[in-house]
Amino acid sequence: MFVDYLATILGTVYKVPGDIAPTQSFEDLEVDSLSLAELGAQLEDDLGVTIDEEILTAATTVAELSKLLEAQGAVVPA
Repeated sequence: MFVDYLATILGTVYKVPGDIAPTQSFEDLEVDSLSLAELGAQLEDDLGVTIDEEILTAATTVAELSKLLEAQGAVVPA
């Protein structure tokens, strides 16, 4: 559910090129630590969830972050 949402944000805001697979980590996508912190803050603001810095790391995959958002009851903004 959140995979497409995250892929859109990563492609448009963070300029990650190409297709973004759910199994790719943020390291694979070459998202640096500053961008990860910004992404976490953006998700907290947009979705009203809490993103623990220990969970959102370079090794985290898009699918893992998606599952975390779903588990917290987040809803994709319209």
